[in-house]
Amino acid sequence: MDVPSTTTTTEVNSLSQNFINKNLNAGKKMLRKKRFKEFSQFLPQLELEPSQQPSLVSDVLEEIFSLVAEADTHSSVYYYYDNVALKNLHSCALVNRQWCTSAVRILWRRPFGPFHNGGRKLITTYLRGLDVEERRDLKLKRIKLPTVSPIPMFNYPSFMRHLDYGEMLYAVEAWCAALPKRRPHAVLSVMRVLLRLFLHNSGPLSSLKLSSLGEDYHDEKVMILAEPEIRGLITSVRTLSLDGFDYNQHGLLVRLPDLCKNVEYLQLRGWYGNQDTETSDTTTTTNNNTTPLQKDAAAISLRRLIKAQKSLITLDMIDCKAYLGHIISALDTQSISLRKVKFRLVNFRDCGPWDGLATCHRLTNLEFWLCKGITQKMFTPLINATFPELEEVKMLQYGRGCEKFKTWINNMNGTTIKEDAVEDSDDDSDL
Repeated sequence: MDVPSTTTTTEVNSLSQNFINKNLNAGKKMLRKKRFKEFSQFLPQLELEPSQQPSLVSDVLEEIFSLVAEADTHSSVYYYYDNVALKNLHSCALVNRQWCTSAVRILWRRPFGPFHNGGRKLITTYLRGLDVEERRDLKLKRIKLPTVSPIPMFNYPSFMRHLDYGEMLYAVEAWCAALPKRRPHAVLSVMRVLLRLFLHNSGPLSSLKLSSLGEDYHDEKVMILAEPEIRGLITSVRTLSLDGFDYNQHGLLVRLPDLCKNVEYLQLRGWYGNQDTETSDTTTTTNNNTTPLQKDAAAISLRRLIKAQKSLITLDMIDCKAYLGHIISALDTQSISLRKVKFRLVNFRDCGPWDGLATCHRLTNLEFWLCKGITQKMFTPLINATFPELEEVKMLQYGRGCEKFKTWINNMNGTTIKEDAVEDSDDDSDL
């Protein structure tokens, strides 16, 4: 007599399905391995130039690392690697030789910044790369140099693309201050040697930042850039950031229109003219150390700088209160190339009509962030102008602002949405 089976039909089907799936998965793995083995046989037959393969991989790595390091590039025309970016790049440099090379290239593109703790080690590393003649020149001036060893792993000067001149100057001063004996003109001598080193190894810069250095700094420390042996470093600059020069440094500002004619991205920050600070909406303090002639020279130089450009694409103005009339009137010379204009924390008081801006018919972006002093007289030329390529006009304003200006912005954007406003104690009809 047969013993009844305790296994149901459902259980049998389930066991069968599990068996089939298990063998099917195993078969797929075997098939993948077989296909990979067959495919791998073709890899050695790929005809790639030996010089092409590593450069292709390096280019891809550098592009990836650039995205990691330069995540905040849109916040400013000239930007720095922050601490997070530096940490990420240093981690990448520890993976292997190839990653190290790609990461180092990016790290040393813009070496001088506020995150380098004085930058003395940077200067020491660069000075180790000087040739015999340059070392002899500094030794004759009794400037004690670091030993040649250890020899740098890379040609660091060749990676230089972006220079913050003020941060470099501070780093050189910190390095010279640590010398056993302080020599006169040591800072100028080291600056000249390093700038020549950058020019001979990396060629012209892509971007340059020039900042206000304070009353203790004079033209001789910034005019180095205009010297015949060095000025080639800045003649091809595409990105230029000027942070409110002091009046004792205007010698270089006067020369910039003749030296830098290929600027595409121009940032002007902190240009106050004779206004040091604004204590209220109606009260300003005057800088007694400046003369009308110096103020006029600054305005004329900024106007000449804009007019000298072959193809200016972007103008970004931040926290400016002076020379606005001269700057905006000069934009008519860039009417074909200018695409983006951004005003942030700008006080337009006493600016005059924006006729120069109205001629820039190819604008794609126009922005006003927390600006003041805008009147109907100023923007009337914009109402009468046409901007067929303008994508959007952005505005974040103080107080109520000028209703007609808001109406024009809404018309340009094709909306009737009320613009964002920030409460302000000043409720004048002007913006």
